[in-house]
Amino acid sequence: MLCRRVVSRECLPQVPPPLCGPRPVIMGTPCGHLPDADPAARPTRVTRCHRPLTSAVSVRFPVDRAATCGRLSPPLSTGCARARRGRAGRSVPRTRTCGVSSPFGVSDFAPGSRTVAPALFPSGSGTVVPGSAAPGCGPVATTPPVRPPHEESAMTTYPADPALECDVIMKGGITSGVIYPRAVCELAKTYRLRSVGGTSAGAIAAAAAAAAELGRDAGGFDELERLPHDITAESPAGGSTLFRLFQPSRKSAPLFRAFTAGMGHHGPAGTLRTGVALVTGFWAWTLLGMLPGVVVVVLAATGEGAARWAGVVAGVVLALLGAAVGIGAGVLRVLGGPVPRAGFGICTGMPGAGSGGAPALTPWLHERLQTMAGRTGQAPVTFGDLAGAGVELRTMTTNLTRHQPMAMPWEEREYFFDPAEMRALFPEDVVAWMEEHPPPGRPSWDTDLLRRQALPLRPLPAGPDLPVLVATRMSLSFPLLITAVPLHAVDYADPVNRGAADAADDYRRTHPDATVEEAAAAVAARRFDVNWFSDGGICSNLPVHFFDAPLPTRPTFAVDLAPFPAGRTKSADERENSYLPTTNLGGLLRRWYRIPTTGLGSLGAFLFSVVETARGWVDEAQLVMPGYRDRVVTIWHDEAEGGMNLAMPPDVVAGLAARGRGGAAKVVERFAGPVPGSTPGPGWENHRWIRFRTATAGLDEWVGELATKYAADVRGTTPYRDLAGPGAAAPLPSYPLGAGRREAVNTRTGGLLELAQRWAQPPEDAFTEGAPRPRPRLRLVADDDPGGR
Repeated sequence: MLCRRVVSRECLPQVPPPLCGPRPVIMGTPCGHLPDADPAARPTRVTRCHRPLTSAVSVRFPVDRAATCGRLSPPLSTGCARARRGRAGRSVPRTRTCGVSSPFGVSDFAPGSRTVAPALFPSGSGTVVPGSAAPGCGPVATTPPVRPPHEESAMTTYPADPALECDVIMKGGITSGVIYPRAVCELAKTYRLRSVGGTSAGAIAAAAAAAAELGRDAGGFDELERLPHDITAESPAGGSTLFRLFQPSRKSAPLFRAFTAGMGHHGPAGTLRTGVALVTGFWAWTLLGMLPGVVVVVLAATGEGAARWAGVVAGVVLALLGAAVGIGAGVLRVLGGPVPRAGFGICTGMPGAGSGGAPALTPWLHERLQTMAGRTGQAPVTFGDLAGAGVELRTMTTNLTRHQPMAMPWEEREYFFDPAEMRALFPEDVVAWMEEHPPPGRPSWDTDLLRRQALPLRPLPAGPDLPVLVATRMSLSFPLLITAVPLHAVDYADPVNRGAADAADDYRRTHPDATVEEAAAAVAARRFDVNWFSDGGICSNLPVHFFDAPLPTRPTFAVDLAPFPAGRTKSADERENSYLPTTNLGGLLRRWYRIPTTGLGSLGAFLFSVVETARGWVDEAQLVMPGYRDRVVTIWHDEAEGGMNLAMPPDVVAGLAARGRGGAAKVVERFAGPVPGSTPGPGWENHRWIRFRTATAGLDEWVGELATKYAADVRGTTPYRDLAGPGAAAPLPSYPLGAGRREAVNTRTGGLLELAQRWAQPPEDAFTEGAPRPRPRLRLVADDDPGGR
């Protein structure tokens, strides 16, 4: 066991040649009191090593933070992690060894040496005892950990202040999200992550990336990099951690077992396992359905001759059909009862039936986010915490009650939550934080009245105070598998609520001195209805429009997930199992989703394509647009990888993780250039010019139409030139302009008209000739942020 003591970069000395031979321990040196050294010689941070090192030492501390013992470990095949700096107001980070580079290169200590270098302990007081530990310290490991398949063997470094910045957006995909951690870590070596977004599993990855960036100097990316390996570790309840994260409610457990029984098995084997799980999970319904057939068999057995055997056969057939009907009835009963009552899902994300001590999805994610952010044991990480560190996070969710995609966090303050409902979906400390942080704002009698009438509902915290975990979970609510999240709001289209609001206003006018409590007792309360929030991928599975700007100052990368295209086979080199356009024509062609025309499966494929087209056409259209397609790296996967495969073996997960790293490496090479921050990358230079061409080409059409429509006279209407423009003074029908603003509007409208006249001068196609295709159009669309940014 090791203590959680922070090792400051400032406390690290100039390091001598590494030690060789058996693992030694330095005794008699107080923790955190290493000898002083020349600050210029202090090493930079170095993270985990997966190969034998010839120039590293590891400083480790015992469990007791007050203990004054230290341990100096020789190089191992694994186990060097960065020196970590503490940050005011943060809890002590998780234990890790502190690896630092030696300025001396190859060791000049002989194997089995028992003397510590004078440069580290000038007094000569430090002695080395091979294989021993200091008093109070735990046992010294002597066997290096086994590296999982595909685990990189090179040392990973994350600079404290990268020269470049970027944004990242990640697609939803349930277990395909194992691709993202090392892809993000690869980017983090070169870029500081400024804005991160995603949907569903991509929202989990985005939240983890944002937390890791917040905890960059506390080993956040080390934690993120280990994630693919951690989720394939054996769970206390058996199976992998990934599989055990999804824990059904007790009444939904039979359906979940049937749903997952065939995973990893194809053809008849998978069908058989699913059938057995259905029979055993719904055994009572199976027996009930078989009962009429069994009765027929018993009665037929008392007969004679051919009629006897015909009756037995008919009874067996009836029993089998009855079993199928019984199982179907049992499944429908679960789907019509426990699933809707739990929030339209089998798993809530919290501990469920047969957890066996294994962590469930939401508590596990909460712990991971807190650890990556360096906030273990502290208040939940919020969007305000991220913003304070210069990190923006956005996730997509879907309000099924209003048929509306919504980006989080939002500025909207109309939503309330039920603490009891939230405690069934989130850890206690998260719900308690939400209760204690209602939206701030100006004192308002109506707001106070509404909050009083809403009790026991509580107002949802404003964006800065909203825990990141809540927005992430609201984005990851895969229909039927994971329950939706209920929030509550008042529907003012309902005449009852309009009447209650009017009554409150009348009471306020007639009782100006009345308290909110008196008003709440006197007027009818407005009715709160549930708004169900489900998976963000229902409307936008890859929100590539996040963080978009006409002229970007930093690249916004997107990671897409797709099946291997026709004619493309999986390569042993995982880097080759991804695609990043390197020419202006790359990525121009849309993907084809071929539909078979024969067999029962063709109907299912057709209906699946209907749903996929309805929910993904906007994303698909943007992915081929110039200025978008060149910054999207596509990671391919096959049927056994990602998706709903909750039971992927460790080698498959490790392969996907390595594939993500390889795809991200392509992005870095193309966009960052050979000397990041000094030499422009060819992809970034080209991308910026493409964005200028597409923006001005779209603006060309918009400016031309503005001038034409402005000058048009429409019978029976007030001309635009009388509403706004030089000398305009006609009465405005609505949305009046404040004092001094109409003159400014008139002046600027005249400036727009002058710009349009100059824009139309020859050559008229200056911006459009040879512009990238397909050409974009500038148009007004609804904002997925309901509060409006």
